[in-house]
Amino acid sequence: MNSDHIVALSQGQYYSNGGRCGKIIRVYYQGKTVDAKVVDLCPSCAQDAIDLSLSAFQALAPIEVGVIQVDWVYL
Repeated sequence: MNSDHIVALSQGQYYSNGGRCGKIIRVYYQGKTVDAKVVDLCPSCAQDAIDLSLSAFQALAPIEVGVIQVDWVYL
């Protein structure tokens, strides 16, 4: 669903059999935070990079900004 705050993790974070699937992460960007549920692997993501859903991204920045550098942690 377009309003779901979900995220895909890089191979190194996701684990080969989806060991992190279903976990929640908290993402920080310029004083804003959003919690997102891990639901998928992002094979093209660099190590420790994430791919946020549209709604999760827009909770942090306008979509026009494009790629943003965030900090994040597992909850």
